[in-house]
Order: sequence, then structure tokens, then C-alpha cells
Amino acid sequence: MAYTASGMLAALSPKLRSWSEAVRPDDELIAEVRSGHTAAFAELTSRHRDRVERLCQRFFSDREIVRDLAQESFIRAFAGFSTYRAEMPFMGWLRAIVINVCYDELRRRRRRPEELIADFSGPEANWVQLVDHLTPEQIVEAAEERREAHVLAHRMLDSLRPDDRMVIVLRESEGLSVNEVATIMGWSEAKVKIRAFRARQFMRKHAESILSQRQRRVVK
Repeated sequence: MAYTASGMLAALSPKLRSWSEAVRPDDELIAEVRSGHTAAFAELTSRHRDRVERLCQRFFSDREIVRDLAQESFIRAFAGFSTYRAEMPFMGWLRAIVINVCYDELRRRRRRPEELIADFSGPEANWVQLVDHLTPEQIVEAAEERREAHVLAHRMLDSLRPDDRMVIVLRESEGLSVNEVATIMGWSEAKVKIRAFRARQFMRKHAESILSQRQRRVVK
């Protein structure tokens, strides 16, 4: 089937997102999308939006950016729906699209490493407590449960190169295997392992810098 731009935009409109109150299996909705019923894609969008936005939040803390990336992910999914294969769980297929959208945005921004020591927000004692008692990987894992961990995790992740950041988030936050990360990113497993090792080492150095700066302030 052909997916038109007008049909894609219509499928994502707020009005059509409330198209159906009944909870129907993804497979049924997917079959309708394949038959040309764009409203069925609106139902899929509504159903999976929260999960997509949570995944985007692994990479970006700004809510507006997260919403934009989620929207872009659904647009890409709709435009590329013909590539979906029934043997693959829909969310697994969609997750790969979201990850690549976030990766593209990270590379587009090409931000320079942020200084993690200066301009802390929030109680400094909490920052130091986290760095002193948790590994960088544990801080990333705790980011959804503790506000100070969330802020610190994003500062540490912002210091990484896009490739390294993708690996550490997918491995530590999403719990994906080396093979799964390699498949999604189109990399070799060896590259994933090297990126993960390098990212952990780099984050540990920044954690040490935070503690070192704290100790110097205490001495003064």
C-alpha cells in the first residue's frame, strides 16, 4: 500500500488518536494499517506513545525535545510501515526506529563534553552521595527513580560521544544484550563491547573529578 503524507499526518492528529476506545491486539491494528486504514495507526500511536517518550528520555531530558523526537519516530514508523514483518513484536520494531531517531539527533547536535563539576543544580550533598556510593552504571539505572540521579546521569551521558552514549543507555537502562544492540545499530558485537568499555571508563573519570572537586572545596 502507499502511505501518503496527508494520511500520515491525519493518523497522528489528536482527534484520530481517540478513534477507538476498545483495546484491540496490535496484530489486528497492524492488519488494518496494511489495508489502508490510517486511523488504526493512530490507535497504535496512542497505545505506545508513553513507552516511546520514556525511551527518548533516556537520551534527552528536555520535555519538548522528547515530544518532538517521539513524534518524528511515529512519522518514520508510518512512512516505513511496509518494512514491518509480522514475526517481529511491533514494539521491538518501533523501538529500533526510536533509537535511530535519537541517535541521529545526538549526532546532529554534536555537543562538546559538558563540565560536570561546575554549576550543579540541586543539593550538592546528594550529588556527592550518589557518586560516592554508586557506579556510573548504577546512576544511569537509578535515573528514573531519583531526581538527583536523573540530573547527574544526563550530565554524565552528555559528556559521551553519541556512539558511546547509545551503547551505555541501551545496555544499562534498556537492558539490551550486546547482540541486540549490535543488531539495532548495525554494528559488530566487538564494536559494542569496545564502546561500552570506553563509555564506562570515561564516566568513571568524571565521577572521580566530581569527588576530587568536592574534596578540594571541603579543604578550603
